[in-house]
Amino acid sequence: MRSHCTCTSTLVFTTASFALVPAAALRAQVTVDWVQPTRGVAVAVDSAGNVCTVDFEQALGTEMTITKRSAKGDLLWQASHDQTDPTKWEKATWLVTDGDDHVVVTGTLMSGYSNPVNAASIVMRFDPDGTLLWRHVYESDFDGSRTHRCLVDAANNVYVLGMGSGPSGYVLKVKKFAPDGTPIWTWFDEAGIGAPVNFKLTPDDHIVITARAIIGSINGYAKITLDGLPVWSLAGVSSLPIGDIAGDAAGNAYIVHGEYVMNGGTVIRKVDPAGALLWQITYPFSGFRVEVDRHGYPVVCGFPSSSAPGAAFIRLAPTGVIEWANLDADGPLNLLLHSRLVLDSHGNAYLAAGILTEMAVCRVNRDGTSAWTQTLPFGSGAQSIALGPDERSLAVVGGTTARLSFPGDACPCPGDFDANGAIDFHDLLVVIAAWGTPAGDLTGDGATDIADLLALLAAWGPCC
Repeated sequence: MRSHCTCTSTLVFTTASFALVPAAALRAQVTVDWVQPTRGVAVAVDSAGNVCTVDFEQALGTEMTITKRSAKGDLLWQASHDQTDPTKWEKATWLVTDGDDHVVVTGTLMSGYSNPVNAASIVMRFDPDGTLLWRHVYESDFDGSRTHRCLVDAANNVYVLGMGSGPSGYVLKVKKFAPDGTPIWTWFDEAGIGAPVNFKLTPDDHIVITARAIIGSINGYAKITLDGLPVWSLAGVSSLPIGDIAGDAAGNAYIVHGEYVMNGGTVIRKVDPAGALLWQITYPFSGFRVEVDRHGYPVVCGFPSSSAPGAAFIRLAPTGVIEWANLDADGPLNLLLHSRLVLDSHGNAYLAAGILTEMAVCRVNRDGTSAWTQTLPFGSGAQSIALGPDERSLAVVGGTTARLSFPGDACPCPGDFDANGAIDFHDLLVVIAAWGTPAGDLTGDGATDIADLLALLAAWGPCC
């Protein structure tokens, strides 16, 4: 295991050019609490800090296995459903925990061994003790469908992203289940955005979807309601790298894709709640993942360029201006196999990746400085990561399961929209510009108003 923690230079944007600004001295360190020999394709953490993973074996007659460990790494239980068909096996795809600490798991029922085909979709819910509450194999026991990801909302409804047969043929689909397992609706892609890559809940209570063509370098995107109604779709986006999408509290979405040229840059589009283009800017690096912090500022990560390994991050203002850029967050490790980007409530960013022989996690602080990059044994890369409930720990899964811990944010500063460590004139302008919308809300009432202005003025000056 290796840990890299060094002071780097950070690129920031000015109206004239990019400029190198020395990063602040790094104080945060990371500790590997434990590593256990449990392989997995997805990981989730419940409200007590317990770590849940799911894995599978490609062998006829086998089933997915869910493993739950305590925050200390002790094995609490393993569970599965006895799949008895000797011609089939279960391929795990994703896992999440809900507000009641139940574990929701998705997978695909596969038929055959040497050249397996998709047979059907699987979704299951287990209680905190590992007892199976319900299970669906849909739409039949051999309809050719498959799953890719799952989500749960605040009401513990389950959403499953996958592929299946719909009115327009074999297309991307999202299926919703009630907490008790009752199917509620199925949304089929009618615009032809492609095969599923990822989907996310947005702060305005919608779902945004990223897709990729099965043949060709083409991305697609869509937004739907939690009732399964289409809002907008964007198909046919030519892009050499894969893309991503994330939404803000006002209903806007940030779409990321690459240019359709060799060694091209990253195109970021901001669209309004109806999908209309607000702005589109090309940035000189190879980004393909995006998340939006609680202040509505998108963070994009990827490679320094399309021909260079590593971990590169930029943070944008809602106008598209670069707040900061750190194109060498991992130092000499040259991370590959990027798999997941997560932001904590303070805006710190965590990237799951690898170095071919080990898993890795890279953290960049909310001001753009490099915090640390930690490698972990076995596996070519981390398959997924999940923050702990106190945001001072992180679970990692791939060739093993591990838990990292680190100090909490040393300088919590609500209202510091530009993450410069102080409440100042720039933050005041943000609140004024966000008046009447959720974007500048500091008091938790869902709107930017006089109470937020007074809270900002009361905190004026350095945060620490």
